Amino acid sequence: EAKNLTTNYEIMSTKPKTAVVVGATNGIGKAISHRLAGAGFKIVAVGRDRPGRSEEVINELNKASGDHAGEIQHEFRPCNAFLLSQVKECAEGIVRDYGSEGKNGIDALVMTQGMATIQSFTPTSEGNDEKLTLHYWSRAAFASCLLPSLRLSLDSSSMKGGPVVLSILSGGVHSPYKNYAEDPELRNSYSIKNAADSAGYFNDLFFDRMAKQHSNLGINFVHASPGFVASNWGTEMPFFLKGPIRLMQKMGKSTDKCAGFMVDPILASASGDKLKMERPNGATEGLFIMKEDATGGKLTKAHTSDAMNSVWNSTKDVLKRAGIDLEK
Repeated sequence: EAKNLTTNYEIMSTKPKTAVVVGATNGIGKAISHRLAGAGFKIVAVGRDRPGRSEEVINELNKASGDHAGEIQHEFRPCNAFLLSQVKECAEGIVRDYGSEGKNGIDALVMTQGMATIQSFTPTSEGNDEKLTLHYWSRAAFASCLLPSLRLSLDSSSMKGGPVVLSILSGGVHSPYKNYAEDPELRNSYSIKNAADSAGYFNDLFFDRMAKQHSNLGINFVHASPGFVASNWGTEMPFFLKGPIRLMQKMGKSTDKCAGFMVDPILASASGDKLKMERPNGATEGLFIMKEDATGGKLTKAHTSDAMNSVWNSTKDVLKRAGIDLEK
């Protein structure tokens, strides 16, 4: 097993570093936010709100900050990622606060929001499927809206190896979704498998194209798979499935151990060290695929330019309905 690499990097500098972690209120996202706080990052924790959550999240981040406690002011920003309009509002607020003149921008964007259900196509109030929204549409929206702040980090060289966009879902372990052109929103071909494959496949295609845009060269885009983790994954499942899931999860690694691997490209980039993984197929630009041990993974055999362009255009249409201009 690959060792946990979190403590191997020296990242402290005179420039403060900021990470936006979506899904930071529980599970892997929470563990990642604590790992990064302990490494000296300011955390902008994004998640669903409830009474007392802001104070709870910030107090836990302060405790996780260790020697850095008191030096950094973490914050919590509420957002219901089921709604792309809320994603837009949340992300634009972050850009206003971190992307203005004299600021260093956002150094890392981590997205872990998700759900595990056996439900059929279930529309949000905006008409998009709930699962595909959390696993893909909202991630594309956050990344698109936060690009100005990520580019500002790139220009300021706050991260020696460049800022990082990390989408944690199914990098290297999903199959292609064959109906990507005919039914990208899964309105006519929804199944549990198609929902899972389309989200992973779309993450690959979308972020690979985004990574190859000239203005984004130098930003490290990563699609990762966390592996089998003992988290609260599956809380939305029916009662007759929750028991077996919880029993199996006892054999999984802890969220903290998983986070130790997942933050590796962020800490490596912060310190200026070379990433432990190479891009698929010997590419010199584009998306990184990261396996659960922070080593490099593979793209699907159906990762084509035609599929990339089709998914990009479909995503542009969906985000446009929420007032997000992908080509901006």
